[in-house]
Amino acid sequence: MPYVNVKLAGSLPREQKAKIAEEITATLQRHANKPPQYTYITFEEVAYEDWAIAGKLLDE
Repeated sequence: MPYVNVKLAGSLPREQKAKIAEEITATLQRHANKPPQYTYITFEEVAYEDWAIAGKLLDE
């Protein structure tokens, strides 16, 4: 049973998350032979002020 956690800086509209979920599910089905009904996906939206790259917060 695949579990995929997609962590994002900022947020996405529901429609974009739905498309991403479809693509991830299809990829796992196609390449790993995993049935779609067993693929779990979560989206974590992290505020820009809570995410840093190269020592700098993304909201700077």
